[in-house]
Amino acid sequence: MPEERLTKNQKREAAREAARAAREKQKRRERLLKWLVPTVSTLVVLALGAGITWVIVANQPGPQSAEGPRNMISDGILFTAQDGDIAPVTTPAIQPSAEPVPTDIEDDGLAHIVTYVDFSCPACKSFEETYAEIFQSLVAGGQATLEVHPIAILDNAYAGSRYSSRANNVGACVADLAPESFLDVMAAMYAGQPEEGTTGLTDAAIIDLVHGAGLVDDEVDTCIDDEFYAPWVAAATRRATSDASLVVPGNAGLSTPTVVVNGQLWDRSTDVLSFIQSQMSAPTEG
Repeated sequence: MPEERLTKNQKREAAREAARAAREKQKRRERLLKWLVPTVSTLVVLALGAGITWVIVANQPGPQSAEGPRNMISDGILFTAQDGDIAPVTTPAIQPSAEPVPTDIEDDGLAHIVTYVDFSCPACKSFEETYAEIFQSLVAGGQATLEVHPIAILDNAYAGSRYSSRANNVGACVADLAPESFLDVMAAMYAGQPEEGTTGLTDAAIIDLVHGAGLVDDEVDTCIDDEFYAPWVAAATRRATSDASLVVPGNAGLSTPTVVVNGQLWDRSTDVLSFIQSQMSAPTEG
């Protein structure tokens, strides 16, 4: 019997020890959970925060210029004759908060043609397809100069994508970095122009058009991706649309294309070539 009672005592002691061990294990588990839950939550928050920060940083636009593009100190890029060809005139950039410097035009019997165009504008596309080669031939032959002002007035026609502003930023980037390619790139932008009412082209698709025009340049690509000259596009557009002298009679505001020859606004009542011809021997204004 003593051996049996000892065995029972041992069993009771073993049970008590097991219960004590279970209680200690539970306490340790509770202490671990008290530490682990807030720690994991903190790590999750930190991880989410890091992910959000990465997304925000990754989607931030690149730096944008407070200056205008080079070779557009008048808000436009000027082309003149050079050795029987057509060449851009180099100029410094418009400095921050400065105003553009209008191009001096001489009373020299030439047609000094100034156009205001929007690379996203269907009417500009038709106009350029009809007259671009003629204008450029007049310039190359020493009969005219051509100054092109890209402005963005059709953002609201492209489903919230700001395509007009992005497209005309291309003009600024090319004028600044590769002005000799400006006219070719402009032609490519018109050839690949998306329909109004769509979201327009992505920046990658725009860059493909630029490459297709023969301009493959990493700096130009980056300028387009970063929309580097967005501030200038907005400012140049604001300046053009607030200039009452550029409004064709009967219109509520500036429309594109707008053409000025020797300081005179083409009112669209006659063919533009007839208008240019009439201005070639007329006194210039400006």
